[in-house]
Amino acid sequence: MRCKEVGGINLGQGICDLPVHDQIKQAVSDAVNHNHSQYSACEGVAALRSEIVNKVNNFNNLNINKDNVMVGHGATGIFVCTVMTLFNPGDEVVIFEPFYGYHKNILDLQQIKLNPVAINLQDFSIDFDELKSAITPKTKGIIICTPNNPTGKVFSRDELEYIASLAKQHDLFIITDEIYEYVTYPGFEHLSIASLPDCFDRTLTISGFSKTYNMTGWRLGYAIGRADIIEKMSLLNDYLYVCASTPMQYAVIEALKLPQNYYQQMAQAYLHKRDLVVNALRDMGFEFAMPQGAYYLLADFSKLPFKNDLEIVDFLLEKAKVATVPGRAFYLNPEDGEKCIRFCFALSEEKLQAAMAAMAEVMPI
Repeated sequence: MRCKEVGGINLGQGICDLPVHDQIKQAVSDAVNHNHSQYSACEGVAALRSEIVNKVNNFNNLNINKDNVMVGHGATGIFVCTVMTLFNPGDEVVIFEPFYGYHKNILDLQQIKLNPVAINLQDFSIDFDELKSAITPKTKGIIICTPNNPTGKVFSRDELEYIASLAKQHDLFIITDEIYEYVTYPGFEHLSIASLPDCFDRTLTISGFSKTYNMTGWRLGYAIGRADIIEKMSLLNDYLYVCASTPMQYAVIEALKLPQNYYQQMAQAYLHKRDLVVNALRDMGFEFAMPQGAYYLLADFSKLPFKNDLEIVDFLLEKAKVATVPGRAFYLNPEDGEKCIRFCFALSEEKLQAAMAAMAEVMPI
């Protein structure tokens, strides 16, 4: 709101300002003109679920059928259905910190206790002993976001295999948010933990269309999991949302038919934007590990003359008209995040250049 009031550039929210592909725009019009405007099945349009099956089997290296797929009201709506299906108030889950705020807030609403495990912001490593110690007799699940919001970390095979081993040992569910799965940078590759041996039955994989196809307002996501769990989640989806938007579901069938070079060009464009922002922020005195995926950067400003994250966020908005997110939004203890802020670089190159130039002009030397 304040960003709009000052006519600023929003590097806070994960909102893409890039255009939707023309093929998909045409598909929206076609869906409406063909009267795909009524309720769909609570688990989603069958033709879309079939396309998701093909995508998941090829890209995520799984072997599923339509009974393993449900479509819902965005990845966030899917996360709500997953949490309400798998957990009860008083249960505990392990979550990696810094975390995506909506995950934390939805778990809070369901009165589920979070046991945080730190992501080291210097190198994105996680301490396996800390992870093991975070599991208690009340723990029922582990939450993963890879590629990660807000850090840009891509969980490695070794890390996912260790998480899987703990889940098996303690009979835990794994919820993995993979909404940024197509945005990884050289040297890093997305791996779905559900594809590891003996992991599928205990894993709920969440993804969607918002980030890959620049349609955050369309609110379409999907879950992949064991058929009996998906059935229960679909029923809950019916109670909460009835169904996802029917014409939009028909439209994104065409999105899943886009050629492979669409994804390659997207990743290359984000790599260029990442490097633009990285170089500019380092010149200003920010410190951070290089994002490995997604389109976020969590930057440490300890060497700059600001007392905390709220002060620098206000300064940047007032002086440079650039909106960012205070680091405390991603931590259970606000003090743990008070020396960092998050930037989102999912905007046009022109806006990113303008934002970096405006910041450089006002930042104290």
